[in-house]
Amino acid sequence: MPWNYKAAQTRIRQKMEDVPQVEIQGYSDGYYPMFLERQKTLKAEKLIAPEKPLFDLPANSAILVNSVQIYVNIINYEEYRLEDGVETEESHKRALQFLHLHYSACDRVIENTKAQRVDFHSARLHAVVLEDATSGLTRASVIEALHLAKQLQVLSEQANQILAEDGLGARFRIGIDAGQCVAINSGNGKDKEPLFLGSAANHAAKLADGDVPGIFLSDRARAILNMPQVFGLDNERQSMLTDLDYQKFLSEQAFMDSSGEVFTATARAENLLSTWRNEISAKGLLGQSIPDFTFHYKQPPLSDIKYEDIYPSSSIRMSSSSIFADLDGYTAYIDNAMLTNNVSAAVRAIHVIRAELQSVLEEDFGGRKVRFIGDCIHGLIAEGTDTTVSLSQTMRSTALCTGALRSSFELCQSEISNINELGLAIGTELGQTPISRIGIRGERGVRVASSASTIESEALQRECNGKQTKFGDNALTNLPTDLASLVDCDGMASGLDYDEVAVNNVGITLGDNESQPSVHRSHCGKSC
Repeated sequence: MPWNYKAAQTRIRQKMEDVPQVEIQGYSDGYYPMFLERQKTLKAEKLIAPEKPLFDLPANSAILVNSVQIYVNIINYEEYRLEDGVETEESHKRALQFLHLHYSACDRVIENTKAQRVDFHSARLHAVVLEDATSGLTRASVIEALHLAKQLQVLSEQANQILAEDGLGARFRIGIDAGQCVAINSGNGKDKEPLFLGSAANHAAKLADGDVPGIFLSDRARAILNMPQVFGLDNERQSMLTDLDYQKFLSEQAFMDSSGEVFTATARAENLLSTWRNEISAKGLLGQSIPDFTFHYKQPPLSDIKYEDIYPSSSIRMSSSSIFADLDGYTAYIDNAMLTNNVSAAVRAIHVIRAELQSVLEEDFGGRKVRFIGDCIHGLIAEGTDTTVSLSQTMRSTALCTGALRSSFELCQSEISNINELGLAIGTELGQTPISRIGIRGERGVRVASSASTIESEALQRECNGKQTKFGDNALTNLPTDLASLVDCDGMASGLDYDEVAVNNVGITLGDNESQPSVHRSHCGKSC
């Protein structure tokens, strides 16, 4: 059903009642000792015990944790996603094979360390090393993050050479920051993983963003390692860790894997590759090391996609619009909440807001959430028949959905106290997108929707402040004429809510021919 003010308000108020009061707990001096005791008890009773802490946290739990935040960006992903500068079905298959190999390598390394995988998002991995010392962040934890980075590089190189016949090589840019974050549960149902909120996670992601491979440390991480400060993000992004420092830190501390055995980073990666090859050889276990991806069309709506039923052989590829909606200002908001002992209210707020944004996307407009990325939601929308996506109708629904997302967010602001300083930045683009689940099989498999349109929609969202919505070039080309005046020549609109889109939504379209673009006009009425 389409978005409705009263229904959304009722839904938000119900969510506020459903979200319990949040209990704040320290990690090293509270949660972690209890986790170890519970793990010991479950194993003694021969029950399944979680191997890693912080997964599947209850909704009423938020953990204050000192952590080393690690972002690993595969900077040559475009070489596999594009063929002669454009996306094709074959290039999408190649890109997914590339990501599959390196997702598998990363997970194999992480699962044999103290680190945890938080998420994969397109060509980017987010992982953390959790500090269990009660005295604060230690040098050992930052060095362990460097060991992890080295293993990721070595295992990916070896897997490419031996399993992919040197055809899927990756170059990594790794950003590392350290600091206190708030850990909560992200997602619902089978779609659960920890979410880390705070400036350390955000800063590490910025360090990993760039074209030059290497390891880049924040000043906070440098201080823990007694390295000279470089003073500020711009300098941190230019200051690659030297081979000399790298080797010094790796030799300073022996790496211990999750079994308690000590290895060098290189030796551990070699052992993991040997195990990986044995698993591939074992009949009926993992099958081919590099799967063949087969795409099919999914009749809209996308809301009934079940990621657990998707495999490389049953992947989806179709035209859809990609939407990124990011809570502008939330990192500063949660950092301030930690300083002022107001984390409980901040966590309850994000639970309500994210649940409402997902409801708008999936319940009101038949879209499908791909994932939550920090305080951002990524989703896909398509409209059409059992054989064809209607590009104009897809963009009509997308425009209405972006307006509804903003209206619902503003309703959240009117219902939840002390979040008026937050905003919502929205970017959207239209294009052919593959949807699959890759990496290690089973529940550890990672859902992925990665294409030019998903990458561009995320970039467009970053260009927006908390009041703005921006449409990409292909989205603008297929935006129906009656809605074209809502945005300026660059596809930007400020304060675009559901009512404004609905008033202009008179149902006039130019048909579904991709070669028949709409005439776009800015708010000032000038032709673009």
